[in-house]
Amino acid sequence: MSSDILRQEIDGVEYFTIASTGESGMSQRGLSRLCGVRLSTVQNLLKNLTENKAPLWLQNLVGSDLYLTDSTTVKGGETTPVKALVCWGILRYYERKGRLQASRALDAIGAIGINSFIQAKTGWLPQQYQSSRQQRQELSRILETPQPWTKMFEVEFEENLARLSKLHKKHIKNGKYYWEFIYQWMTPEEKVKLDLVNPVLTNGRRKYKIHQLLNEETKQRLTPHITSVLVLMKSANSVAELRRLVQRQYGVDQPNLFDGWKFE
Repeated sequence: MSSDILRQEIDGVEYFTIASTGESGMSQRGLSRLCGVRLSTVQNLLKNLTENKAPLWLQNLVGSDLYLTDSTTVKGGETTPVKALVCWGILRYYERKGRLQASRALDAIGAIGINSFIQAKTGWLPQQYQSSRQQRQELSRILETPQPWTKMFEVEFEENLARLSKLHKKHIKNGKYYWEFIYQWMTPEEKVKLDLVNPVLTNGRRKYKIHQLLNEETKQRLTPHITSVLVLMKSANSVAELRRLVQRQYGVDQPNLFDGWKFE
């Protein structure tokens, strides 16, 4: 198994995280245990997803990259870990089909989520990322000057958000949902700096798009998260439902874009 992959087995379920990116997943056997079904059932479901034969509730996963890595050697053989977002979708599918084990697994995810929700609101960072105010200012991901505009959000993202909010895709009130679902990871210091270099104007908008003030590394780390939120959008019918889906998927604590940064 690659040294870049962290592995932990708990109660017969293997969990994996790519150390350099934070992307996570679990083994197919572990996923089947949490869903309360046979391994072959999950394997057939994954096969159907690749062949566009997925059940209605899983259509949003068709065409997605299902696997975290290629086949990985572990104790007892090999496994191809399934991405966390796909695991979550399959768990939700079996919960809807009345599988108690899947419901319990999702409840456990939600229980973790409430703590993360409050931490995200207060701006708390995990212990290994706690640093002085000066250090966090020095490591700010907000640039001093805006960069030329480049496309960060596809039309599909804007259209799905408009469908959920029931507002025109360019309506100013949609901006609060970008903050809630995309930019909530910013530290308090970064929000202050953003307001200084790109303040909100009298019309309620900023002169530059927020992503024009993000450095390239941050934009690269943020892009997969935007894609994940889009997948959740497609399966939601309202902003409230999207919020519940995001809370279950991330615990509202968005991917920690500080991963890999060294705070002394």
